[in-house]
Amino acid sequence: MSISFDRVASIYDATRGLPESVSEQVTECILRIVSATPDTKFFEPGIGTGRIAVPLIQKGYSYTGVDISEKMMDELRCKVEGLPNNLTLLKANATSLPVEDNCFDVALTVHLLHLVPAWRAVLAEIRRVLKPDGVFLHCHSSASFSGYDIFEKQWKTILQQHEFPLARYGATEAEVMEVLTEQGGMLEKVTAAEWNSSRTVGELLYTYQGRFFSSSWQIPDNIFSQAIQELKDWALRTYESQETVIYSNSRFELTVARHWS
Repeated sequence: MSISFDRVASIYDATRGLPESVSEQVTECILRIVSATPDTKFFEPGIGTGRIAVPLIQKGYSYTGVDISEKMMDELRCKVEGLPNNLTLLKANATSLPVEDNCFDVALTVHLLHLVPAWRAVLAEIRRVLKPDGVFLHCHSSASFSGYDIFEKQWKTILQQHEFPLARYGATEAEVMEVLTEQGGMLEKVTAAEWNSSRTVGELLYTYQGRFFSSSWQIPDNIFSQAIQELKDWALRTYESQETVIYSNSRFELTVARHWS
């Protein structure tokens, strides 16, 4: 069963949005990689609030998106209100797309396949709706060693001590790459943007306590409340105060699959 992000639709962009300059770099990188023309048609399953889609829509490209969360797509509709009618949104599961074969020049997934148990079915559907010479972009963000990593490692340790490890729903990056390669895709990895970011210890604790990320949604309330208190206690022992700033270096990366569809 796929995960709906209804519960975090109103805060999704605030907790996962890209800086404006980074968004511009990602957009230009995508257009360059796919050799976009005015006729290029984009498709994105799991479009959500349109973090990647909106700049492309604003540039006038035809864009079709699918999501199971109406609330997430409502956030996107608000962003593009008044723009030319070049966006089509469909409420559907990415494992069974209400779309004809060979429709699109470019398909993108952004932080999607690790959330879908039937991720192989999603890839099969993307392959079906892409044109024979279409390009698939598997997109994700990653962070090099940072204080964020230390926080996440401690959170995982606490949950394991409660015998409730973080849930894994879908594919790892290695699994996706393996399937694409087995199916004949010619792969290229591209770093579209790099940037530095920072948060205070208090801000990080707030994201964990607020259950902003789907990996915490299956944790029973009684275990979650205990684990959060233990994370807070650890943070106060480890850092001087909740105002301590933690830094991270992040990257937005694309795996480009050609000759796959």
